[in-house]
Amino acid sequence: MLLAARPISGQTLAERAVVEIPFLDAAPDLATWRQQHPRERLKNAGYGVEYETQGLWCAASVAEFVLPGGMQVTRQAFFYIPSGSPADPLPDHADSELVRQCRLRTLWYEVHDPASPADLARAEGARLTAAFGPAAEPASYQRTDHDWGSGYWNPYRLWESGKRRVVLAVDPGGPLPTARSPQRLLLIARSSLSPRGLFFEWPGKPPKGARVAQLGNPCSFDDAHNDWLGRLIRYGEQLLSDGPESGTKPYIDLILARSYAARLALTYPNVEPGGTAKPNHPETLRSSSIAHFRDYLREAPDAPDAAAARREAWRLLAGLPPSPIHIGCGD
Repeated sequence: MLLAARPISGQTLAERAVVEIPFLDAAPDLATWRQQHPRERLKNAGYGVEYETQGLWCAASVAEFVLPGGMQVTRQAFFYIPSGSPADPLPDHADSELVRQCRLRTLWYEVHDPASPADLARAEGARLTAAFGPAAEPASYQRTDHDWGSGYWNPYRLWESGKRRVVLAVDPGGPLPTARSPQRLLLIARSSLSPRGLFFEWPGKPPKGARVAQLGNPCSFDDAHNDWLGRLIRYGEQLLSDGPESGTKPYIDLILARSYAARLALTYPNVEPGGTAKPNHPETLRSSSIAHFRDYLREAPDAPDAAAARREAWRLLAGLPPSPIHIGCGD
C-alpha cells in the first residue's frame, strides 16, 4: 500500500521531494493516490503552453503549501494511462471512471518568484546531491528531456538513473518568458515510463493504391477555408464505402481515427481552430475515432503504429482529450 507523505512542517523543497519521488517507482493509480491525499485538488487534463499540458496525461493531483521562510510551492502529481501492449483488449465501452486507473509518472514542483532564485537553486541542489549523488549540468543543446522552454533554464541540474530523471532548474518566467515574467524554481521528477516528446505523428508512406495515396498528404485536402480535416474524413469514409483496394483498409482506418481525434481536439479550450468554426458534436467525433482505432487494431495488431493507436483509443474511451497531431495546413 502507498504510504502518505510525512508532514511538511520544517521541510525544505528538496526534503519534500526526496520523500515523494520514490512514489514514482510504486506508480500508484489515481484512485489510490486520491484516497491517500484526499485534500489535494484534482486537475483535469487539458491543453496549454506548459509541456505537461500538451495532451499526454490523464489528470493531476495538485498540492499547494508554504515552506519555511514563506516560500509558496505548488506540486503537481501527473498521472498517465496505464501501460499495455497492442494485444491487450481495450475497455468494452467508454467510461470516465477509467481515469482512476491512470498511473503516477511525474512530480512537478514549482516555487513561485523566489527572492533569490540562484541561491535557492544552489541550496536545494546541495540537498538533492546529498540524496542522489553528483548532478550533471548539460548545456541547452544537450537536454533531451523535451521540457517546453528548458533551453532557457539556468542553472539546470540533472540527476538521472535507470528508473527516474530529476531536474532542478531556474526558469526565467514560464514556457513563454518575457522581460517582466516572474522567475520560478522548478524541480521535476519523472519515471522512465513517463511519455516524452511528440506522441502522435502523421502516418508515413501509404500502401500502394492510386486513391488511397492522397491520404498520405493531408494538406492536399486544404480548400483555402482550413477545413482540410473535414474533407479528408469525407474522402476516407468514401474510400471505405466504395470498397478499399486490397491491403489498404488498415491504413485508411488509422488515418480516419487520427483525423476524427484531431478534429475532436479542436472542440477543447485553448486549441486554436485556425480560422474555421469549432466542430460540433464532439461525442460523435470521439465515437467515430474509437471505432476506427478498434478496426485498425483488429486488422493490424503487429503494425508499428499499433501501440500508439491503442494508447490513443484508451484515452478517448476514458473521455480524455486526444493527443494532438502536430500538423497544420495554412490558407
